[in-house]
Amino acid sequence: MLDEQRIYLMVQLALFEERHKNQLDGVQTYFRSDYIGRHMIKNGLRATLAFMLALAGWGLYNAETLIVDITKIDVMALGAKILFLYVLTLCGFLVLTYAIYAVRYARAKEDYNQYQELLQKLERVYRQEDTRRMIARRRGTQ
Repeated sequence: MLDEQRIYLMVQLALFEERHKNQLDGVQTYFRSDYIGRHMIKNGLRATLAFMLALAGWGLYNAETLIVDITKIDVMALGAKILFLYVLTLCGFLVLTYAIYAVRYARAKEDYNQYQELLQKLERVYRQEDTRRMIARRRGTQ
């Protein structure tokens, strides 16, 4: 005979896995620092690419001025400004990324703990069922 509690727990586990699959994989696979660091590297590269594209767009927009005034421009000062803006932009993105993924990891860890609790409940139900069967067999053989 099917145990309703066991079926209920199995359905809960299946739904939980379906809803939180990506989060559970991240928590099970990575340590917190690795999880956050991986995303910081990816977003750092994205921020660098976005900055380079924005810089290229600015250069194209101001191409005429840059070409006409090429001899008057202090290249070192312009390079220092660009580098400062890049570092500022990158730091902003990385701080934001750290905050976002630290919160996501904490939430995923909570979800993972809930998932483990459901698994433990299911395991207890199976043990109780096995114990009942063993007792029933003993009674039947005596």
